[in-house]
Amino acid sequence: MQRVAKNYLLRSINWRQRRVIIFVVLVAPVFILRLVTSVYPIGNTIWLSFTNTHLIDQTSDFIGLGNYEFMPHDPAIRSALAFTIAKTLIATLMQLFLGLLIALMLNAARKGRNFGRAINLIPWAIPGISAAYAFRWLLDDQFGLIPEWAFLLTGNRPLIFLTALGAQTALILLTVWKSVSFVAILFLAGLQGVPVELYEAAKVDGANAWQNFWTITLPLVMPLVVTMSIFLMIGSLGGIDLVLGLTNGGPGNATTTLGLRIFQEGMRFFKFGYASAISVVLLLLICVLGAFGLLINRKVEVHL
Repeated sequence: MQRVAKNYLLRSINWRQRRVIIFVVLVAPVFILRLVTSVYPIGNTIWLSFTNTHLIDQTSDFIGLGNYEFMPHDPAIRSALAFTIAKTLIATLMQLFLGLLIALMLNAARKGRNFGRAINLIPWAIPGISAAYAFRWLLDDQFGLIPEWAFLLTGNRPLIFLTALGAQTALILLTVWKSVSFVAILFLAGLQGVPVELYEAAKVDGANAWQNFWTITLPLVMPLVVTMSIFLMIGSLGGIDLVLGLTNGGPGNATTTLGLRIFQEGMRFFKFGYASAISVVLLLLICVLGAFGLLINRKVEVHL
C-alpha cells in the first residue's frame, strides 16, 4: 500500500516540480551555511555598532549613531582612513604594473619558463605574518641586514621604523612584494589566452612590439586588469597581517589601517561596539569599491 502511494506521489509531480525540489535540496545546505557564517555575523556587527558594548565596563546600551558621530572626531580613525586609502591605491597600481611586466617576461621566455613560475610564486606562498616578521628583522636599524648594507655603502644607517615615511614605504613595498607574484601568474594565464594569429597578422602589417602591446595585448587583458584591481584593493583594505607583523601600526599611528584599528579597538581595548562601527564603515567602503569595479568591468567588456 505504501509503495503504491509513493508511486502515485512521484507520478503526480511533474518534471518542473522535481527540478525545483532537487534545486532546493542541493542549495539549502549551502544557503544555511552562508546564512550562519556570513549573514548573521554581518547583521550582529551592524547591531553592535549602534551600542556601547564594552567587555570590561560590562555595558551594552543602545546609543544609536553615537559611535558613527564620534569617528570623525577620532584622530586615529582619520589617520587610519587616509593611510588605508593611500596604501591601497599605491600598492595596487604597483602590483598591476610589476605583475604585468613579470608576466610579459615569463611569457616571452623560451627556456626556463616553468622554473621562473616556481621561483616567482615563492613570496606569495610564504604566510603573510611570517613574511612581515622576517622583513621586520631585515629592516631593523640595529641588527638588520639591509640597514647594515646601507651603512657599508653610504656610511649612514637608515632608521626605517622611526620615521612615518620610512615605515609607510616599507609596508607598501612589502605588500607589493608579497602579492605581485600571484598577480603575475594570473596575468601570464591571460597572456597565454591571447590568440597568436593576432600577433602574426600585426607582424605582417609591420607592427612592432610596443604597438602589439597597446593594440592587442593590453585591450585583451584589460578585463583581467580590472578584476585583479578589485580583488587587490579589497584584500589591501581588510588585511592586517602584514602591518601587524611589520610595524604594528607605528610609529605612532603612521601605518595604522582601518583593519588594524578594528583589531585594536575590539581585541585589545574590548570596545566591541566602536570596533563594530569601524567594521561597518570598512564594509561600506569595500561595497562601494566593489560596485564601482563591477561597473568599470562591464564597460570594459562592452567596449571590447
